[in-house]
Amino acid sequence: MAIEESVQRLLAEKSTVVRLFYDRFVAEEPKVREYFADTDFEQQAVVLTMALVMVENYFSHAYPATRHYLKVLGYRHHLRKIPADLYPKFCECLLRTLAEFHGDDWTTELSTEWRDALEIASKAMLGGYKKPYIY
Repeated sequence: MAIEESVQRLLAEKSTVVRLFYDRFVAEEPKVREYFADTDFEQQAVVLTMALVMVENYFSHAYPATRHYLKVLGYRHHLRKIPADLYPKFCECLLRTLAEFHGDDWTTELSTEWRDALEIASKAMLGGYKKPYIY
């Protein structure tokens, strides 16, 4: 399985994966709870899933529009006062969640693709973290 197929599976079951991820992330990093105090997790499932689609698109195609979206997303995290030092923790938790979600289909290759995709997306987001980007 490649990252593109992984994203298709996520699109089919976004609520399950996102809930599992956020439950895990909040348990591992209790300070993030404050950032999601008023969050509608049904809506957040859509937001995170679309962000993961963008992460895959940026990884696979490096579209300038996708990079811009990620920079806007980084700036929005800055506005919400989500610290940049949470990005690596977010990524590691997400990788563990994706591994659990995919089960036996989670291969070294798929793990490497997701890790690389999240790393370049995080760099793009941090590139926009303190710069006001217009949506």
